[in-house]
Amino acid sequence: MTPLASRLPRELKHNIGKYLGIFLLMCGAIALTSGFLLAAHSIGSIIDEMRDEYTIEDGRIVTAFEATDAQIDAAEGATEDVGGATFYKNFSIDATIKKPVGDDGTKRTLRTYVHRTEVDIASYCEGTEPQEDDEVAIDRVFAKNNGLAVGDTIELCDRTYTICGIMTQPDSQALFPNNSDFTVNTITYGVAEVTDAGFAALEDAGGAATYTYSFVFNDRDLSVADRTDAEKNMVKALTDTDARVDDLIDAGSNQGIGYARDDVDGDSAMWTTLLDIIIVIMAFVFIVLTNATIEEESAVIGTLLASGYRKREIVLHYLALPAIVGIFAAGLGCALGIAFFTEPMRNLYYGSYSLPPFHVYWSWEIFVKCAVVPAAALILITLVGLLRKMGKTPLQFLRHEASGKSGTKRGLRLPERMGFVARFRLRIFLRNLGNFATLFVGVAFASLLLLFGLAILPTMTHYADNLETSLVAEHQYTLKAPLELEGSAEEREQWAALDRLQSVDGALLSAAEDAEDELNDVADAAQTAADILAASPSAGNMQAAANALEEVQDKKDALYTCLDELANALGCDRDETIDLIDNASNIDASEDDIYPVNTVGNGADKVAQTEKYAVYQLQYDRGEGNGTETVSVFGVLPDSRYWKDLNVGDGRVVFGGGLLDKFGWKEGQQVELHDKFEDKDYSLEYADEDCTWGSKSNMNVYLSIEDFNKLFGNDTAYFNGYVSDETLELDARYFAGDTTPDDMRAVGNQFIGMMSSLIGMMVGLAVFIFLLFMYLLTKAVIDRSARSISYMKVFGYRDGEISHLYIRSITLCVMAALVLSQPVIIGSLTAIFRSMLLAYNGNIEIYVPWWSMAVCVGIGFATYLVVALLHTRSIKRVSLSEALKVQE
Repeated sequence: MTPLASRLPRELKHNIGKYLGIFLLMCGAIALTSGFLLAAHSIGSIIDEMRDEYTIEDGRIVTAFEATDAQIDAAEGATEDVGGATFYKNFSIDATIKKPVGDDGTKRTLRTYVHRTEVDIASYCEGTEPQEDDEVAIDRVFAKNNGLAVGDTIELCDRTYTICGIMTQPDSQALFPNNSDFTVNTITYGVAEVTDAGFAALEDAGGAATYTYSFVFNDRDLSVADRTDAEKNMVKALTDTDARVDDLIDAGSNQGIGYARDDVDGDSAMWTTLLDIIIVIMAFVFIVLTNATIEEESAVIGTLLASGYRKREIVLHYLALPAIVGIFAAGLGCALGIAFFTEPMRNLYYGSYSLPPFHVYWSWEIFVKCAVVPAAALILITLVGLLRKMGKTPLQFLRHEASGKSGTKRGLRLPERMGFVARFRLRIFLRNLGNFATLFVGVAFASLLLLFGLAILPTMTHYADNLETSLVAEHQYTLKAPLELEGSAEEREQWAALDRLQSVDGALLSAAEDAEDELNDVADAAQTAADILAASPSAGNMQAAANALEEVQDKKDALYTCLDELANALGCDRDETIDLIDNASNIDASEDDIYPVNTVGNGADKVAQTEKYAVYQLQYDRGEGNGTETVSVFGVLPDSRYWKDLNVGDGRVVFGGGLLDKFGWKEGQQVELHDKFEDKDYSLEYADEDCTWGSKSNMNVYLSIEDFNKLFGNDTAYFNGYVSDETLELDARYFAGDTTPDDMRAVGNQFIGMMSSLIGMMVGLAVFIFLLFMYLLTKAVIDRSARSISYMKVFGYRDGEISHLYIRSITLCVMAALVLSQPVIIGSLTAIFRSMLLAYNGNIEIYVPWWSMAVCVGIGFATYLVVALLHTRSIKRVSLSEALKVQE
C-alpha cells in the first residue's frame, strides 16, 4: 500500500462525522426518490395498459333523458368521416348507501352501474361479479375507507344488497363525483356494479338514472383534432334529432380516467426536482467541505508536493474518499429505495386511486437518474473544487495560503468601541461567510419542506371551509329540466300520469298512439259509410258500411292489444292504462314555456322558502397549455334571500373571488368563455373590483336570472335549480343533484386522509435535512477554528467559555437564517402552489397560520440544539498540542 493510500483509513476515522453526514444525506435522498420514482413508473405503466386491456371509453355523452335508437344512430353516423364509433349504454344511479348496523349518518353515495362486459370493464381483486339480483360489487378504495368487505350487507336506496366483489373501474380510477371537482372523494363517494334486475330495482325504489352513453372510436389512434371534430358532430347530430345533451366528456379531459396518471407524472417531476435541489445544495456543501479540507491539510499537501508527489496523485488521493462514499451511498440508496420504499410509495397512490393489482416495472432511466447522476455530480464537483485549490505553489500550501489570501491580510479592521466578545463573534461570522451563506440556503430549503408539510392541511381545510361557506343554502338542487314545485292536485295527477307513461319503452307508446289514430280514421270512415247508407239505401252501400264496421272492430282489437302490452309494461290493467292516457292528455300544452309540475307535494311552507336559479357551465382557457377551467355561470334573483349582498341585474356581471385571484384579470378586461356543446364564445366584462363576490375559492360567475336567459337564449321563465334550507322531494326523472355542506366537508376530510402520510414523510425529510446540513456546515466552522480554540485553551479559557463564544455565534446565525427565511419561504410556497395547481379546476389560497411558522422555527432550532451538543463535544476534544504545531 502506498503512503497516500495508507492515509485513507486515518482520514476516514478523523472525519467520520463529515463523511457519515454526506453518506446519510445522499443515501436517504436517493432511497426515497428512487423508491417513489420506481413506484410511479410502475403505476404509470399499469395505467397505460388499461386502455386496451379493459377497453376504456374514448368519451361519453350525457343526455337529460334516454335517447332513442334513431338519435343514437344519428350520433354514430356523424363519426363516419373518422372511421365510425360505437355507442354503449352506461346508465348509472347515484344510490344512497347505508350500513344496516353502525352507520354514522354521514351521507354516502355509490354511483351504481349495470355490470359492464363491452366497455369500461371492471378489474376484480376480491370476490366475483354480481350474479344475483341482490348482489353488488363495490370499489376497492371506497370499501377500504368505509370498512366494507365481501359478504357484508348494505342498503342502496333502502334496498338490501350483499357485497359479492371488490373491484376497480377503469373509468373511475380517480373517484370524482363531478368531473369539474377539484379533488377526488373516496370517503363519501364510490362506484358499484349490479345486475340488470338489480339496477331496475333501484329505479323502482326511486333512484334517478343518469343517461350516459360511452363511445369508442373504431380507430383508436385518432388525432386530438379529428377526435374533437367527431365529438362536436356527435353533439350536433343529437341536438338536431331533439336530444338534449347535458354533458360531453372526452377521455382526455375525464378526470376519472386521466387524473391519476397526471398526478403520478406531476409528483414524479416534483420528486425529481426535489432530488435535483438536494444535489445542488449538496454541491455547495461539498465545495465548502473541500475548501475546509484543503485548508486543514494545507501543510500536508505542501510537504507532499515538496517531496515530489505530483498534483494529479494528490488530487486523486483527496478525491478517493468522497468518491467512495458517494458511490456507496448512491448504490445503497438505490437498492434500499427499490427494496423498502417502493411499496410505501405505492401505497400513497393505491390508498387514493382505484387501480388494478400492482407489480413493479424496472427502469434503467430511474437507476441512472437516482444513482449514477448524483454520484457523478459529487465526484465532479469535488474534483473541480480540488483542481481550483491545487493551483498554489508548495510554499503557499506550507504557509496556509491555499485560500488565495496571505495570512497578514486575512483580517478586517473592526471598530475599537466594540467589545471583545462582539468583535470575536463578528470575526467568526466574517471568516466563515461562505459557510453561513450555504447554511442559509440549506435552512431555507429544509424550512420550505417543513412548512409545506405543516401548512398543507390548514390550507386545504381553509379551502374546504370556503367551499362550505360558499354554499348559500343547506341544499342546492340541480335539475335536468325545469320542474315547478307549485301546482294543484289535479295538475300533479296529470303530470304523474305522463311521467309514468314515459317510464316505459317509447315504442309501446308510439304503437298505442298509432293504433288510436288508425282507429279514429276508420271510425270516421265508418261514420261516412253509415251516412251514405242512410241517404241512399242499397245493397252495395250496406256492404260498404258493414266492411267499415268490421275494420273498426279490427282496429279496436289492435288498439286493445297495444293497450294490453302497455299495461303489462306499466304493471297495471287496461282500464288504469286508459285512465293514465286520459289524465296525461289533459295537460294544457298551449303555452310555449309550460314546465312539468312536481308530482309530490312539498307543502306550502317548504315551497315558500325555496328560490329558483339557473346554472350553465362554460370553459375558460387558462393559457400556456394548461387546459381549460370549468366556470359555472349562475342566474339568480336580483334580491335573493340566499345570495346575500350580490348585486346583479341590468346586465351587471359579478365574478367569484377565486377567478380574480387565480387569473388576475384587470378592470375593464373582457373575459372570453367558451361553450363546448354549442361551440360558441361568450364575452363577459370584468368592470371593476365591485364586481367581485365570495371567497377566494369561489370560481363562479353571477348574473340576474333574466340576464342569464337572455345571454343563453332561453325562455324568459327558464330555470334548472332550486336553493332551499329544507329538504325537498323532487321527481327522479328531473332530479340531477343535491349539493350540501356535508359534501363540502367531505373535501377537507378527503385531503386529510390523502395528505396525512405524505405530511409525516415531508416533516421527517425536512428534519433529516436540517440535521445534516447544520451539522456538516457548522462542523466546518469548528474544524476551521481548531487552532484558535487550542490557543484559547492555552491562554486559560475553559471549554464552556469557548463554547459560549463559538457556539453562540453559530446559534445566532442559525436563528437569523430560520427567521429571515420565513418570508422567502411563504412567497415560494405561494408561487409553487400557483404553478402546481394552475392546470386544475378551482383555486386554493395558500393559508399559513402563525403557529405553523412558529413550529417550523421551533423544529429547526430544536434540531440545531442536537447539533450544538455535538459541537460542544468537538470543542472539548480539541487538543492543546494543536497550538504548538508549526504554522509555517
